[in-house]
Amino acid sequence: MVFLEKMGWRYWLTGLIMGVVLPALATWLGISTVMRFGGLLLVLNGGVAIAVGRLIASKARPMWLLLVLPALYLLGAYGFLPAYTRYFALVYLCVSYLAYGLTATQATQAESKN
Repeated sequence: MVFLEKMGWRYWLTGLIMGVVLPALATWLGISTVMRFGGLLLVLNGGVAIAVGRLIASKARPMWLLLVLPALYLLGAYGFLPAYTRYFALVYLCVSYLAYGLTATQATQAESKN
């Protein structure tokens, strides 16, 4: 269990669900393209990317875990989504890195004030 905790199994599981399972499920259920693009890609996965970035920064986890969600999403996009959605992997990486940086900056500023 120590190995799984060290590898960040929660981030891998989140990436697998949000990056592969959810796009596959949305495609198989026949959800409209607009709902997949707006609801799934922009709102849901964008929010998860922000949450993952903030969690990694606040728990002082290794920064490479920021790559898990975008990498697994890219695999899911190749398998189940149109070609133009593959660029969202880069967007999710940027958003999670931004959330990571802003959270780490806030923590540093709070420590320096004390």
